[in-house]
Amino acid sequence: MKQQPDYTAINTFYASRYKQWGYSPKSLGWDKGNQQVRFDVLTSQYSFEQKSILDIGCGFGDLLDTISKKASQFDYTGIDLSEDFIKKAKQLHPQPHCRFFTEDILTFSPQRSFNYAIASGTFNLMLAGVDQYNYIEEVIKKTLQICTDGFAFDFLSDKVDYRKEETFHFSPEKLLSIAYKYSRNVMLRNDYMPFEFSLFVFNDDSFEKYDTLFCRYKTQK
Repeated sequence: MKQQPDYTAINTFYASRYKQWGYSPKSLGWDKGNQQVRFDVLTSQYSFEQKSILDIGCGFGDLLDTISKKASQFDYTGIDLSEDFIKKAKQLHPQPHCRFFTEDILTFSPQRSFNYAIASGTFNLMLAGVDQYNYIEEVIKKTLQICTDGFAFDFLSDKVDYRKEETFHFSPEKLLSIAYKYSRNVMLRNDYMPFEFSLFVFNDDSFEKYDTLFCRYKTQK
C-alpha cells in the first residue's frame, strides 16, 4: 500500500464518544445493543481452549467475556488505536493472560504468533488517505502472517438503503474475491443481520484428494 492511512478522523470520533459515554458500547459506536450478537458470530467457528487470540480494535476488551465462556485457558492480546480505550481495558482486565497495546495492526510487530485474530467494528469508519479495499487487503495479509489458523472480521454491508457520512459499507462480493487470494477455505456469514456480515478466512485449506473435503472440516466433525 503506497499511502499510509490517516487515522485522525477515527481517533477524533472515538475520543469524542468516550468523553460523552465513558465505559459503554456507545463509545465504540454500538448504539443498538447488538455487540454480543457480533461476538457470538465471530467466535462461532473456533475452539479457543489453550489458544492465543489477537483482538484487532479491541476497544475495552469486552470480547474477553465471550471467550471466557468458551475456554478456561487461553491467551489474549488486544490492540487499539485509542489510548483511552487501552488504558480502560487494562484496568478492567488485569489478568496475567491478557495484554493490551496501543497499536496499528499494519505496524504491529508482535514477539510471537497467534492462533486467531478477531475484529469487530474495527473497519466501520471511513479512512482518509487510502482506498478502503486496498487497506483491508493489507490488513488481511498482515493478519495471516502473524496468525497461524485464521481470522474473523465483521463489516458493514453495502446492501443497505441508508448510510452515515462517516461509515464505509463493503461489498461482500469484493471482500470474498480478496479472501480467495489467500485461502480456498473461507466463509461469509450474512445470516444474523441484514446490513452487516462476517468474513472468516482459514489458513489451512488442505484437503484429501480421495473425498475433496477440507482437512479442517473433517477434524471438526
